[in-house]
Amino acid sequence: MEIKRITKVVTYIEYDGIKFYKDNKGYWLSSRSSERKLKRLHIYVWEKYNGEVPKGYHVHHVDHDTNNNYIENLKLMERFEHLSYHANLQSKDVLRELLRTHALPKAIEWHKSKAGREWHKKHYQQNKDKFHKKVTIACLSCGIVLEVGQGGGGNKFCSNNCKSMYRRDKGLDDVTKECVICSSEYTANKYSKTSYCSSACRKKGADENRKNRTTTK
Repeated sequence: MEIKRITKVVTYIEYDGIKFYKDNKGYWLSSRSSERKLKRLHIYVWEKYNGEVPKGYHVHHVDHDTNNNYIENLKLMERFEHLSYHANLQSKDVLRELLRTHALPKAIEWHKSKAGREWHKKHYQQNKDKFHKKVTIACLSCGIVLEVGQGGGGNKFCSNNCKSMYRRDKGLDDVTKECVICSSEYTANKYSKTSYCSSACRKKGADENRKNRTTTK
């Protein structure tokens, strides 16, 4: 008779010489010891830097990751505030899941049904004049006047090129960058690949690149 041996792999984290194991809620819990009480790692870390957790307070993982127990990710919160925060998150997650698994499939099924197609047909007949109504716009960039369907009535440009030109001229996508040569701050379009604040720095950068290429040959 063949005897199969089952091997259980136990994962733990060692911190300050203490071993922490995952508990049934996903937190890292300290190993048993006659000299100390069981304590979760995030509480242990917070108390190491700040002292004992005050009564009525919880230690919260800022990024919600129970594996990230660095002190920068730990925040002290009043117990009721902490419980309410997670309850609100859970409610939103449950609602999103219900919409995804129940409401959305039912809506798709109805729109494909005979009743749904009849509703769309009737709705179109009632509103087709609005759908096909033309409106006149003047492009904000080049000034050209053209007619568009009412669905595009919110459009202010005759083309994407004009839209991009307008945004560049107005500086709507400008950001502050740092020159790679002199470290000075300068303003440039966030989509621009420029890395220099001036033509002088650009020339200096090109010279350095040339020297590097020559050296590596």
